[in-house]
Amino acid sequence: MTPALDILALQNTQQEPGGGLGVPLEILGATILACALLTATILLLTKFRRKRDPMYMRERYMREQMQELCPQGWSARIVLYGDGAPMPDDVPGDGDRNVSVEWAEYETDEAGHTQVAVARRMWARTITGALRGMIADRQLDLELEKIERKVIEDSSDRRGGETGPPATGSHGKKDR
Repeated sequence: MTPALDILALQNTQQEPGGGLGVPLEILGATILACALLTATILLLTKFRRKRDPMYMRERYMREQMQELCPQGWSARIVLYGDGAPMPDDVPGDGDRNVSVEWAEYETDEAGHTQVAVARRMWARTITGALRGMIADRQLDLELEKIERKVIEDSSDRRGGETGPPATGSHGKKDR
């Protein structure tokens, strides 16, 4: 007989009266081993994905925040310094900050030329900390710009349209 007919002939045989499964032990063991390997692979892949996704999402969120804070464009460069590497002169004195982020905000003038408006370097212990510091620094700049505009508007309203600081001398006071 051919092997296919042998298999069909064995499937139609009567089962043993001992309550056996009718499946060879090798097939059962291989199935259990394959299921265990598949489960382990799925668990490892989901663990890797959970570990990777928050970092990616954090970076993406910080990029979006910086784009909102600098609508005309920005750039950043992250530099990591290893042990024994020569450090720049502006590194903070505590010595454990070995990540720097150099960032620049761009602005476009009336002629359409793009130029650097603000350029800074921040130091941190981690890359995430450096990126957070960059965003916090830009947010502080925006708040200071708002305060400056408000002061200029208030001072120009009081002096009837003048925008500069008051000149020396007595303004609005009579000499004695």
